[in-house]
Amino acid sequence: MNTPRHDGIHHIKLPVTDLERSTEWYTTVLGARRLTRLDHRRPDGTLFAVILDVPGIAGRVELRLDPATAKSVSGYDFLTLAVADKSAMDSWVTRLDSLGVHHSPLIVALVGWLLVVPDPDNLRLRFYTSEPHGLAASAVEFDSPWLGAGVTAEPDRHDIVSAIGRMTVLPGHEEEVLDLMHTVADATRQEDGCLAYQLHRAKENPHAIVVYESWAGPDAMAAHHRSAHMDLFKKSASSLVEWPPQIELLIPEA
Repeated sequence: MNTPRHDGIHHIKLPVTDLERSTEWYTTVLGARRLTRLDHRRPDGTLFAVILDVPGIAGRVELRLDPATAKSVSGYDFLTLAVADKSAMDSWVTRLDSLGVHHSPLIVALVGWLLVVPDPDNLRLRFYTSEPHGLAASAVEFDSPWLGAGVTAEPDRHDIVSAIGRMTVLPGHEEEVLDLMHTVADATRQEDGCLAYQLHRAKENPHAIVVYESWAGPDAMAAHHRSAHMDLFKKSASSLVEWPPQIELLIPEA
């Protein structure tokens, strides 16, 4: 029996935690156009998916509101777009830098040049040159943390470092501090070695913010606390919370 014919890709579906944020990101970075007439809404009018027309991608791209799935596949390199050569890749680097979009350096991959760009949920969009780089096999950057899907092997549980951080916000600054913390969380989840970074508000104390963080090793945690976004948070929040925050290291159990 012959295989029935199909007509290629109808659409690509990506899970997101915030529809408007991701729509703005793909519109800005890839020049996508939102097809508002195709917005997906439930009978009560709740928006649960946005459809994008992305230049150069056959079919359309659906952003589906699915926070649990988005978090579970954080770091996965879900889509690779072709660019002609290194010169075209340099143009993408210039564009991303002008937009202030976080990205990898140019990487010597197995065949061509590679550029990795995490989206707001740390799904890794990749650009790959159609023209080979022509470099020797010894030049391939096998150890780059940007190759593969982030943490590619299950860390040894004895290496994992986890902690609980607690902050008490001064009255009247709760929303301001939460906005700062959400910015920190978005940047932190894109760091190499970040296994989890979750924000909570204490149920019985509206002034208390609790952070659970887990890292593949102590070096990854130390690098996080030296990061630019943590330095900025310390400068911005030190007068808005009881400083310093309380940090409690956790010991993993079987």
